Amino acid sequence: MLSGADFVSLGFDSHCHLHFHHFDKDIAKVVEDSKKAGISHILIPSIDAATAEVAADIAEKYGLYSAAAFHPEHLPEESIEDQSWVALKEVLLRPGTVAVGETGLDFHHKTFSPKKQIRWFRKHIKLAEALGYPLIVHSRGAEAEVLQELTEPPSVPVILHCWGGDQQLTDTAISSGFYIGTDGPLTYKKNNKYRRLVSGIPRDKLLVETDSPFLPPEPFRGKRNEPAYTRRIHMGIRELWDGRMSIEKTAYILWENAMRAYRLHPENRRADILYKYGNSLYANLTSSCQNNCSFCVRRTEDGLNGYFLRHMEDPSDALVLSTIGAFPIENYKELVFCGFGEPTLRYELLMKSAKAASARGVKTRLNTNGLCTSFLRNEQVTRLLDCFDSVSISLNASGAKEYNRICPSSVEGSWEHLMKFIKLVKNTGIESRVSAVSNSGADLQRVKALAERLQMSLRIR
Repeated sequence: MLSGADFVSLGFDSHCHLHFHHFDKDIAKVVEDSKKAGISHILIPSIDAATAEVAADIAEKYGLYSAAAFHPEHLPEESIEDQSWVALKEVLLRPGTVAVGETGLDFHHKTFSPKKQIRWFRKHIKLAEALGYPLIVHSRGAEAEVLQELTEPPSVPVILHCWGGDQQLTDTAISSGFYIGTDGPLTYKKNNKYRRLVSGIPRDKLLVETDSPFLPPEPFRGKRNEPAYTRRIHMGIRELWDGRMSIEKTAYILWENAMRAYRLHPENRRADILYKYGNSLYANLTSSCQNNCSFCVRRTEDGLNGYFLRHMEDPSDALVLSTIGAFPIENYKELVFCGFGEPTLRYELLMKSAKAASARGVKTRLNTNGLCTSFLRNEQVTRLLDCFDSVSISLNASGAKEYNRICPSSVEGSWEHLMKFIKLVKNTGIESRVSAVSNSGADLQRVKALAERLQMSLRIR
């Protein structure tokens, strides 16, 4: 059980537009002030592809999170729809960009026709489901229409940002399992009706957001809103729930809600299936591996370069294939099947995924420990290799004794299986190489000599 002191530094502003010009001059101070106020997490949604890039830059610089989407008031013109959509997807490949949002409908301003808004909202819903990303929904003046589009609840968490629906619509949203965001107006003195509505929302489905720089809470009305003011909304919710509850515990409950909504919580953490490294794109199919190599990042970290890669459980075939299908993989030098575990452990999915990429003209590479011969027949290995343009094999040692020391394995006779795999690779004629890690403790001179005897090029990592 957490103590009061444990709650102090946990707070989540689940919707804050730090990418707007209002914060250009003092964003570092705004972020620092939010931390001092106990707001440990901030999510920055965007309104189009350009602001999505800015939001991702800010998130990366300050250790925050961002989201990417076209706001219903900022939809692209028809002449650039396709390129704008691709540009948005590129941002969704960035580390720290964890949701699709904010999208939805706005029938208050009516900047675009309802027909166009609905078409784009449906595109965003489909994209979020294809990627397994949470969906942040704007619904000003269109709450009923938004819920109509979400009648069949998506397979991902849905966050109804700055929700303004009446009691009946709120009950419908709650029954669908949606998260509901509440903002500064909760604190306004003459807003008792809204407070009554919020008090009826299940505690585990309520999120706190500032929507900065807009909607500042009391006593900051008329001023620029900022994430530090999240605490004022916490105070308002505490009074609705239980005036005797500490503000720290109130903030912690709401923090946990946001962590679950955005799939950042240890209990439902989403791992990245595709991630960028240099000019290549990498596919992360599994976190399982037969080896426990002394140098492996998996021993100490949950990911690389800002990406979270440790799957709680392996992603489904459908999610992997829809993710590959949704992203602009053609824009990269190659698609490398490497990830946080050994990709050949998902043999059938690996072949399907490689074929799907190849069908789009993308070069494919397999990075493997070479131990698949322990569970696949020779003809299966050959069929697998036929799906790739090249293969990189982790050698890491000059012999069985050294290999067992550096790469202890659950596979009996692992070194012999590795040598067998290398022989099969050479027989196929596929472009191939072996690799070794420079600081692993291996005798690199002997590793180089072995690579020469095997007639394989060697890459020292």
